Amino acid sequence: MGSLRHSIPAILEKRDIWIAILIATTIFAFSLNYYGILRGISSITSHLFYLPIVIAAYWFPRRGVLYTVALAMGYLAMGYLMSYPDVDALTQITTQFYVFVAIGVIVASLSGTLKEQEDRYHGIFDYSEAGVFLLMNLRSGLVIEEVNQKGADILGYRNRDLPGRFFLDLFPDVEERDRFWGMAAPGGAVTDLECQLMNTDGVPRRILLSAGPLPGRKMVVTLIDITERKRAENALRESKERYQGLFNNAQVGLVRTRISDGGVLEANEQMARMFGYESVREFIREFLFPEHYIDPGARDRLLSELEKNGSIANFEAGFTRRDGSIIWARFWARIFPENGYLEQVFTDVTDEKHSHRALTESEERYRQLVDALPDYVLVYGNDRILYANPSVASAVGKGYEEILNTSIFDYISPESWGIVQQNNRRRMQGERVDPYEIRIRTRESFPRTVIVNAAFITFQGEPATLAVLTDITERKKVEEALKASKHQYMTTIDAMIDGIYLVDRELRLVLVNSNFRRWLAEEGVTGDLIGQRIDLLCASHPSESLAGLREVFSTGKSLESREDLSFGGRRYDFEIRRIPVFQNGNVVRVVVIMRNITRQRQIEEEKRIAYEQIEKNIEQFAILGDHLRNPMQVIVGLADLEGGAIADRIHQQAREIDRTIDQLDRGWIESEKIREFIRKY
Repeated sequence: MGSLRHSIPAILEKRDIWIAILIATTIFAFSLNYYGILRGISSITSHLFYLPIVIAAYWFPRRGVLYTVALAMGYLAMGYLMSYPDVDALTQITTQFYVFVAIGVIVASLSGTLKEQEDRYHGIFDYSEAGVFLLMNLRSGLVIEEVNQKGADILGYRNRDLPGRFFLDLFPDVEERDRFWGMAAPGGAVTDLECQLMNTDGVPRRILLSAGPLPGRKMVVTLIDITERKRAENALRESKERYQGLFNNAQVGLVRTRISDGGVLEANEQMARMFGYESVREFIREFLFPEHYIDPGARDRLLSELEKNGSIANFEAGFTRRDGSIIWARFWARIFPENGYLEQVFTDVTDEKHSHRALTESEERYRQLVDALPDYVLVYGNDRILYANPSVASAVGKGYEEILNTSIFDYISPESWGIVQQNNRRRMQGERVDPYEIRIRTRESFPRTVIVNAAFITFQGEPATLAVLTDITERKKVEEALKASKHQYMTTIDAMIDGIYLVDRELRLVLVNSNFRRWLAEEGVTGDLIGQRIDLLCASHPSESLAGLREVFSTGKSLESREDLSFGGRRYDFEIRRIPVFQNGNVVRVVVIMRNITRQRQIEEEKRIAYEQIEKNIEQFAILGDHLRNPMQVIVGLADLEGGAIADRIHQQAREIDRTIDQLDRGWIESEKIREFIRKY
């Protein structure tokens, strides 16, 4: 947003932009004035000509007057042609002609004066020997609006790269930045503030900075590069103090000693402190070099070398300090036999000696650690093995010496050559390469899978690659077995007639079997369901069903219920079980098993209706027997009254009917038993 705000003024400074605006406003003004003259409102629309007149006169002062006269003449001609012979209208149009010309001349004159002043300002701004920055004080900070070429050159930037940046970001030192802002923020002036500003290469430049406020929340800052001047001043000061402050300020020990007995003639404070003395005077009075060499023959070797060559560099020796502790020194020495003394420059390398010893010990511990690692560790350069730990030798069944200088591709399966070569090229180009899998050939009959972590190092002074190969063959086997087990598990739950799904605490689906997926498809829900929220997928389901899920998450107890749910516009009866899944004592997921019992409920209803019908039939059997016996008794009685052969035949038929009724009674009893069996089972 800030860069856009600062780029708009630059765009508006372009000549072509204002020419386009001038043409557009001119056409617009003539069009509306044509319409205004037709409608008799030219007194209003004529003011629109002020826009192109002011633009032409301001941006093009010399030609703007001619453009204004031409525009006014065009308006005058259009008015006379369309308004003649209306005297009032012609008078008004003529007056507007002179007003247009007058405004164009006045604006062009003022613009010319303003541009002359602006040119003088830009001349000073552009050709000043000081760097000049024009800043805008925004809420977000001081933003650079404009900078002259000298200012950009001081900081090593191109002129167009600085506008839009925060000026305070150029300060590498926070204290100097705060001191400048503390002086400038209240609207005050800053005079000859010596500070550092960061150039484009990240190198601070020493700057003499002055600043002052401008109207409109702006600020002008001038910079004078005093880096070279400061360097010259420092060099001059160092030159003056080189000898007089050498002993006291040097960070090395400086000493002049007698050749005869090694006594100290002169020394600086650093030399005295190096050997445990509080003052140079005590050091000169007490110290004799031959008495403090750890190796008594070291001084004889030093003098012998000096007599031969006149000077010696990087001579190392151990000494005892005043308190008896040991100091190691590396020194330069020059002999002056004609004067009878040596001049020496001492550097304390005791810590370096200790560091070398610690480094050696660290390297030994590292080597022992690497040698003991079960991972395969090797260093290679130009595809040749430079180092390999015992695990590598053991894996390939060769000795350490046999592996050295062999190609790494001798131990990599051919199908992995491409990825190894590709990642080697990427590392050489400076890219970061994430761990990757390859297959290697070992003494075993089958390849092994490893994960490669590699990085560029320097080995024996040459660029090389350190690679750590972690064998994941067994883990891959376990993963494959786990994948197969998961496939069997998913096949099993997909084969179940129940609908099964698993949700997390946010009611997002983690697992869905094929049956539940089919039910959702009837609702029009397809695609990837994992990660979708069940309450959004099954919007038609009652809220009580989702409330049951939340209850299981909150209580940690299984919940069973029977619910009527809708899929595809059809109602189904479900028996639903919600089972919590615990992790670290908390319910993290819930398994939902939905069994469609719609057909079972229909069968139960059909059984209930059949049972009621049986009840009715049995009752009808009982009533039918009674209804038959009563008329039969009447018929038998009448036959007894009549007597004769007909009566015997009636009695015989009556006994047949009675047996039939007895059979019906026995059938009723059997039906009663069946009814009891059905009721029971």
